[in-house]
Formats: sequence, structure tokens, C-alpha cells
Amino acid sequence: MKHLLILLVLSISFTISAQRILDESVTYYNLIQPEQTLDSSIKGYNVVVNTPYTMTVEDVKAQSLVDFEAEKAEYQNVLAQSKVDYQEKLDNYDGDVAQAKENYDIEMKDFKELSLLERLALTDQGKKPALKTPAKPRYVEPREPVYREPVLSDYLIFDSNALADNITLNGFEKGSDVIFNIELQKMEFQENAGQTYYTQPSKLTVIAKGEMIGEQSFGGESKFLSSASSNRIDLNRYEKANVKKVLAEIQQYINTTYGYTPIANSIKIEFPKNKKREYDQLEKAKITAISSLRKMTKEASLERRDAALDGLDKAEEIWMSELEKIDYSDEKALHNNTIAKSIFYNLLTIQTQLGQKSKAEKTLAQFQDKVIDLDLSSSEETLFSNLEKQIYKL
Repeated sequence: MKHLLILLVLSISFTISAQRILDESVTYYNLIQPEQTLDSSIKGYNVVVNTPYTMTVEDVKAQSLVDFEAEKAEYQNVLAQSKVDYQEKLDNYDGDVAQAKENYDIEMKDFKELSLLERLALTDQGKKPALKTPAKPRYVEPREPVYREPVLSDYLIFDSNALADNITLNGFEKGSDVIFNIELQKMEFQENAGQTYYTQPSKLTVIAKGEMIGEQSFGGESKFLSSASSNRIDLNRYEKANVKKVLAEIQQYINTTYGYTPIANSIKIEFPKNKKREYDQLEKAKITAISSLRKMTKEASLERRDAALDGLDKAEEIWMSELEKIDYSDEKALHNNTIAKSIFYNLLTIQTQLGQKSKAEKTLAQFQDKVIDLDLSSSEETLFSNLEKQIYKL
């Protein structure tokens, strides 16, 4: 009898161990669907940016060299004028000293005529007259011109190709099926009551296979720039920053309207321990699901995502098939309630997170049909209740 009890305990222990549920988390990128879906034949996009800024780095450097040569040519005149100015100051020096002494004598005369209290008060305030003799002029020869590379950030220099390359359409490759043409205007400044406002009208035109399918304007509304007058601020700096701001706004609009914006998500896949190879199918479903989700990267194309979704469909088919093996009345069965709950969790979680409303509702109905047999714990009830609420919101 003792040996029989030991064997029974070991048998139960092995069964429980075999049905131990593990999990693995995987990060993937889900997609926010566009407001306006492009035709399914459109695979590639191109961006063209036209700006009124024609100045190039070469132009700036060339002008800088011209200015330097002019400065060198003028140096002898500057040098001669500096000597003339110095001699003039030197000739006037004695007169300046005499004038300073005369001013001091007048101020001291007025000071002495004040009362004692008034003199003491002015002295405390540091206002007692003092002789301020001007320093004798000293000649400082102007430095010869030295060429310095121009500070390019001070200029409105834009590479249209580089600006276009920075604008991407999520979910699509580079190509020519759809063209986003961006026309930027120069920044216009206006003053009102000593404050500076600005506009920078820009337009986006969307052309698909030779036909215009969209048009949108940006930056035409007057906006506050600074509480200072326009002649007291660095307008170039503001204009350079605003070009980037307008293009960022256009980038966001393009992807909200036509692109598939990737959003990072994490999902947990549950599976039983498969040490004895009793759950090979569930192991296969887990591997297939996780591999598929990993393909859904931030940069994945729509075709790659479709392939990943096909993989998830295959994993779901296995899970649905394994559900048919569940013995809801026998806790010791190989496919028991513990296995069923993990399968329902996987199906409902994936279908909910991917926004598969029809699938999720069908799985939920199947789950609800078996919920009494599943004997959920309070934490499991909360988990599945939250999933149910999410499905109703899809």
C-alpha cells in the first residue's frame, strides 16, 4: 500500500509538472491604420521638396573669399586712416586735459558753496567732484585681415534632396507610385505693437500614378514669434528652425493620412512545458507565433507584415485544433483546463492587440461557452474580464 501511495503521488507530480505553464514575452510593432488608404497597387513613394533657398555652401564660401580679398585690398587705407585718427587725438590731448581740469574747478567751486550737510551727503553718495584726466592716446595698429571659414549655421542653406530624404511614408518602400510634392515659401515677418509675428505658407500635393489625389496647405496662419522688434532678433535662426518645424508637421500629416504608423507593443505567449514531447503541437504554435511577431519590426513593409499575419493564422489554427482535445472534466488529462486557459489567453490577447474584431468575438463566444468548466481563479477572472472589455471596444 505504501509503495502504491508513493507511485500515485509521483504520478500526480509528473502530471502537474508536465502541465506547467510557461510564458515568453516578445516586442513587436502594431500599425495605426491611415485615414485614407492608398490603392493596393501602390508600393513605393517619392518625396520632392522645392524651396526658395538657392544659396549653397559653395556660394557662401566663394562670397567669403571675395569679402576677404576686398578687406585685404582696403587694409592699407584702414592703416593710413588709423594713423590719421591717432595723430588727431594726440593733437587734441592737451586741450582735453585742460578742459577736464576746467570742468573740475567749476564743479569744485559749486561743491564748496554747499552746506556742510549737503557736502557730506554727496560725498557719501560718491558724487563729490573728482578730476578725471583723460588717458593719453596710444596707437594700436589694426590687424592685417585673416581669412576665417564662414559659420554656415548663420546662413539659410538647405539641401532639397536631404530634406526630402528625411521624410518617410511608414509602411512603404522608396519608389514612384505616389509622389509627395512639397512647396516651401520664404518666412514672412510682420510687426504689431512692437512684437514680431510670422507666416511661412507651404503646400503639399499628393500625386498617385499621374493623378492628384490630395492637397493640403501648411504655415499660412500668422503666429507669434517674439516680443521684440524684428530688427532686434536673428531672423535667419528662426527661419531655419521653422523650416524644420513645417517639414515635421508635413511628415506627421503624410503618415497620419496615408501611412501605417508603427507602435511598439509587448505580448506574452503562454505554453506548457514540453519536456516529454507531449505538447509538440503547442510548442510549434508558440514558436510560429513568436517568430511571426518578431517579423513585425518598426521598418517592416506591408508585405512582410502580411507574411507575419499568415504565420499567426497558422499558430491560431494549431491552438484551435488543440482546444478540441480539451477534457474539461478531468484535471489530470493531458489536455485539461490549464491548457485550455493558456490557449484562450493566447488567442484573445493576440486577436485583441491586433484589432481583429471578428476573430476575437468568435473566440470570446467559444470561451464564454466553456467558462463554467474552466473554473477560473479570481485573478484569471479579472484577466479575461479585461480582455472581454477590450474586445467590445474594438
